Amino acid sequence: MQKKPLRRFQGMLLSIDVLMMFLITACAGTNTTTGQPPPALTATTTSATQVPPTATQAPTLTPSPVAFKAGGISFIGPVKSITSSSLVMSAPNGQIFTMAITPQTDRSAFGGNLPAVGTTVDMDSAASPNGSFMATILKPSRPGDPDLNAITYTGITTSAVGTDRVIHFTVSVKNYTYTIPTTAFLSDFGGNPQAIGNNVSVKVKVQYPANTVVSVGNSNA
Repeated sequence: MQKKPLRRFQGMLLSIDVLMMFLITACAGTNTTTGQPPPALTATTTSATQVPPTATQAPTLTPSPVAFKAGGISFIGPVKSITSSSLVMSAPNGQIFTMAITPQTDRSAFGGNLPAVGTTVDMDSAASPNGSFMATILKPSRPGDPDLNAITYTGITTSAVGTDRVIHFTVSVKNYTYTIPTTAFLSDFGGNPQAIGNNVSVKVKVQYPANTVVSVGNSNA
């Protein structure tokens, strides 16, 4: 008599287990709300932002500096201004030159003094590595001097003179180019402009305002 309730309880548990298995199976196969299979998940992709390439600027061309070449300039011209350490003169080509005055500047022709503003002075100078010039000799000009309208450049040739008769040379840090006319005096080179080679120390006298080469000599001769 005591075994019947236990059997009934076991039967109820079995029925509950069967019902739970049925419900789980049904839920796994259908959507609990609509009875339809759950929608497939769609992967969401985010497109990368396209960053435009940075525009590249064209490189700025910087002129190559001219290597320093020893030399100098000589001309006759009026004194524009002068101090104990500096002299400003106007050259025959209209260019203004500033020269340093040092204890080594020869002023003996002026009795050791400095020329006054407005005085026409025969000036020689030497180039400095920084591109400036230092007055080496100052003396009064002479009336009728044939060099009154000329500038004499002392420099170094940067190429040999070819059949075009063009001479290229550098004084300090500036390049000069002139065509040698057939009338130019070239005794140091046998009268032949093509005998002027590269890296030769030359003295080139140019007459203004015609910009005509009067002579080319070897400054070491």
